[in-house]
Amino acid sequence: MRRPTRLGLAILAALLVTAGAYSAYWFVVAGRIKGGVAAWAQSAHAEKIDVSWREIRVSGYPARFLVELEAATLRDNGLIPAPELRAPLLSGTAWPWDFANWRLAAPDGFSGELIGPDGRKPLKMRARAADGAVSIEPEGGWKLWLRSQDASVDAAEQVRVSSADAWVIVPQQPPGGHTDPTVALAINARQVRLPAPIGPLGDTIDDLDFGVTVRGVIPAGKLAQAMAAWRDSGGTIELDNLKLRWGALGATATGTIALDQDLQPIGGFSGAIQGYDQILTALVQSGHLRPTDAGLARIALTMLAKAGPDGRPEIRTAFTIQNGQMFLGPAKLGQAPRLTWE
Repeated sequence: MRRPTRLGLAILAALLVTAGAYSAYWFVVAGRIKGGVAAWAQSAHAEKIDVSWREIRVSGYPARFLVELEAATLRDNGLIPAPELRAPLLSGTAWPWDFANWRLAAPDGFSGELIGPDGRKPLKMRARAADGAVSIEPEGGWKLWLRSQDASVDAAEQVRVSSADAWVIVPQQPPGGHTDPTVALAINARQVRLPAPIGPLGDTIDDLDFGVTVRGVIPAGKLAQAMAAWRDSGGTIELDNLKLRWGALGATATGTIALDQDLQPIGGFSGAIQGYDQILTALVQSGHLRPTDAGLARIALTMLAKAGPDGRPEIRTAFTIQNGQMFLGPAKLGQAPRLTWE
């Protein structure tokens, strides 16, 4: 037999052995992934989180690992009432050399529900389709990015969102005190359509971008009791950034939110506002502010206004919520929305 022929056969044999070894590796890992997902769902019960699905499949040989869950449901029983999230089909894709980073897809969308206290109308959320990515830290913690299309939030009335990006960051270690972060959340929502127009601002928020960090331990239990315990331990929500563009109105802000003894929001924010005149007009037209009060507020705010970066009048001042009232600088805007926990 000629030497080149022997060499070719040797190379072919090596390739066949390598392919066989890789195939065996792929199917062994696929089985471990399937078992690992089931084990993770079982371990989540210790945190009072129920994860279930009708069927699980692992495919994608030979180039990737594709995990698909049919009729996936996640329910957090640590809070009462318990929030629930459902997806007809949820998939995750990873490369064979990187199991810390997964691409996610929910091609048929997802829905979520939080039953209102005492059987009141639930808060519902839906999205037509979604995709994203999750990164799992080697020592705990994870980061999630999710993009949803044609989403809606429905409580007493419906709010529709053309598209939105959300980021969730859970630290490696759970919080040990009120200054430690529990979770960080950022959302960029585009074309947010409200149930009805609000004065001259219209019914569509062009762009809403905000990021918050929740600090302190939120215990399990009934929602009102859990939030009271979180408040009593010094828990706060840091508004890391807020950017709003709504017609002629523009706003940026940072600040801190907490809860008072009645579990109502209190806080202070600093930032800049353009189009403040539209805010006052909208409050008057919606019946939240009397015309005489709006006139006094307009005079006070005009005295504070300066030219912003684009030349438009801009107010750099504080927005506060205290004793159930909202204030923009020295101007009283009216009552703050009341939160219902029971």
